[in-house]
Amino acid sequence: MNYKLLVDTAMLAGEIMLLGGAETYRVEDTMCRILKISGLEKTETFVTPTGIFLTLGDSNIESITVVKRVDNRITNISNIYETNNVSRKLCNGKITLEEAYEELRNIKKSRQYGRIANYLCTMVATLSFTILLGGDWLNSAIAGLNGGLIVTVLIITKNVRINTFIKNLISSILIAFNSMIFLHYFGTAILLDTLIGGSVMPLLPGVAITNAIRDTLQGDYMSGGARAIEAFVSATSTAAGIGIGIAFYSIAAGGISI
Repeated sequence: MNYKLLVDTAMLAGEIMLLGGAETYRVEDTMCRILKISGLEKTETFVTPTGIFLTLGDSNIESITVVKRVDNRITNISNIYETNNVSRKLCNGKITLEEAYEELRNIKKSRQYGRIANYLCTMVATLSFTILLGGDWLNSAIAGLNGGLIVTVLIITKNVRINTFIKNLISSILIAFNSMIFLHYFGTAILLDTLIGGSVMPLLPGVAITNAIRDTLQGDYMSGGARAIEAFVSATSTAAGIGIGIAFYSIAAGGISI
């Protein structure tokens, strides 16, 4: 067996799953299952939210150890599902190691939805959440406009290495400032809490919170704690951005130079 290719396949599977937002214990389990088809004694994996460590060894061969850093995690459940399917087929002998590696490469390169579709869905999400929270057509339309501000920030920063904290902060400032402008012109017709609440929904770290709980319940306290901190920082940046945006509007409306 080509042990180097086996290690590369397991690492690629783990990378795709971690990038897609999978829990660390699920990534470790999938990688271990792939490595165990080697029949060797030592098959160890250790996964954190930002890195993967893998070792394959035996008394008869020199151990192979690989480290991979993972950044820019997003939520992509489809990639997690497809990677699990490839892992199952490989472990059941339905496909060869070479076929599994090629399928995983295709999964990593594939784009299920284009950027335009993602941007439109962001705007529709803000609009829909505002309706769900009790907003009328006016508030929902403004929330859709706020979603457009989120998209604008994403487009401007897509080729710049800016972390999620800063992106959420800028987006939240723009959302709050824009909402206050409409409140000034439309008065009581604007439900400010509902409008801002629906507008910031795409920025909230729901998946990170869920994964933090699941990893903690599985006994992976380091990853669970790291994800909890990540969720806290993301939520804090959104809340701070809203406060800053309202403060900026108050200063501007009062005629004080910023």
